[in-house]
Amino acid sequence: MVVRPLPPASPAALASPVLLVALVLATWVQMRRHDRTLCELCMAGMPLNPSADAQRLRRRLAVAHLGTARRALMTYLLVLVAFDLLLVIVPPDLLRPASYLWAGVQSTLIYLVLAHSTHRRLQPWCSRCREGGGGDGADVPDPLPIDSRSR
Repeated sequence: MVVRPLPPASPAALASPVLLVALVLATWVQMRRHDRTLCELCMAGMPLNPSADAQRLRRRLAVAHLGTARRALMTYLLVLVAFDLLLVIVPPDLLRPASYLWAGVQSTLIYLVLAHSTHRRLQPWCSRCREGGGGDGADVPDPLPIDSRSR
């Protein structure tokens, strides 16, 4: 819709963005529903050696943790919005190159989704989560009462 825009007078020019937003919201709802269940396909996709995979994919897992850093998240969102505004303020003769640049910046969201899905699968073996960067941090209580310990 940005790289090859529809004619403004056509009904599809109004319907396509509305349908796109509806599709994104519907898939988000389905993803949230899927994340709360145990899926056979997801279990079949679990690695046989998740510890080694977490070590190999540590950079991707680190990208997933960037969302917890407020400054990095706000900078990323500002870059995305700035490139959205670029399409509004760019002169018409530069619209095509600007739209390619916009599409390239927006496509970084694909890697972000990939990083989060990898993190969701490998979270128990994520070194940053184990070091206190997102783990539950719950202490396991001592199984023996204090009075029953031998001195």
